[in-house]
Amino acid sequence: MFRISFTLIVISMVSTGLFADKAAAQGENHYPAYRLSGFMEQNFTHEQDADPAAAFQIYRARVGVAGRLNELISFNITAGAVEPPNRNPQLVNAFVDFDIHPMFRLRTGQFLVPFGLEGPEPVFLNPAIERSTVMRRMNYFRMFRDVGIQASGSQDGISYAIALINGTGANVGERIDPKDLIGRLGYQASDELGLGVSFHIGKSPVPATEPDRFQLGIDATWCSDPLLIRGEYVLRKDEVPGGDDRSQHGGYVLAGYHFNDELQGILRLEMHRPDTDVDFDDSALTILTAGLNYYLQGHTRVSLNYEVRSDRRDNVDLGNLLTVQLQIVL
Repeated sequence: MFRISFTLIVISMVSTGLFADKAAAQGENHYPAYRLSGFMEQNFTHEQDADPAAAFQIYRARVGVAGRLNELISFNITAGAVEPPNRNPQLVNAFVDFDIHPMFRLRTGQFLVPFGLEGPEPVFLNPAIERSTVMRRMNYFRMFRDVGIQASGSQDGISYAIALINGTGANVGERIDPKDLIGRLGYQASDELGLGVSFHIGKSPVPATEPDRFQLGIDATWCSDPLLIRGEYVLRKDEVPGGDDRSQHGGYVLAGYHFNDELQGILRLEMHRPDTDVDFDDSALTILTAGLNYYLQGHTRVSLNYEVRSDRRDNVDLGNLLTVQLQIVL
């Protein structure tokens, strides 16, 4: 099966001039200050043997406001008019930050959970068009977000973020009493090399049984212009009826190289083994992605990704995927 997908992403922000005008009107402290933000993704997809075979689609459409009330308090409220996979309007971000100290920022509300590299990163910053399939499959949380409270900070090359969350994902009410604990510890070993370890301890939101779940992740980034190399590996365990555990693991390595200021090539290899009790040849997903990014200005770019995909689980034929994307950031 072969699919062609064309994506148009528009990320718009009110100009810094309007931001500054509003701030200046409040006095020399420039508070309160805010800006509007938002983005839109439009897809054209063509899939072999699909009915219909081709379609235009608004994949995501978001609008929000972010700003600062004073030196201590900032906020972000963002809503999605259209959000995958069910296409319904959703609340995306709704959090307040208290910048108490460089080593202690308090965040409360609905936010990106601090696990790994790709999850907490806005998707339009990813060198590839989309987050890796393996990280999306192993992720527990809708839109990589949940509701709770988080402490974070950084100093002398060490950073941390730890959050107490519902564990049910964005826009889903708490179903059981225990909260999940999730976090990441990072270390900038040199100007080029960054290392991190992440964890997640909690309960699946299944009333009565409340099965245990656990994730451990490691990540590394090497960034020395024009070369970028980064990767993640995650081990996940879920308790199943009868008291046994189901284990899965996976990860990816991504390399990016800037041939010049405008043109970047990328190569990503990912693997997901959804059940370690099943032989690799009968269960593993592997994807090799090759791509090019042509940057027009800032994060505005035209991207092409070609994925060679193999899913050995139940003889599923994913087929290869070609995606062309225009991303506009204002």
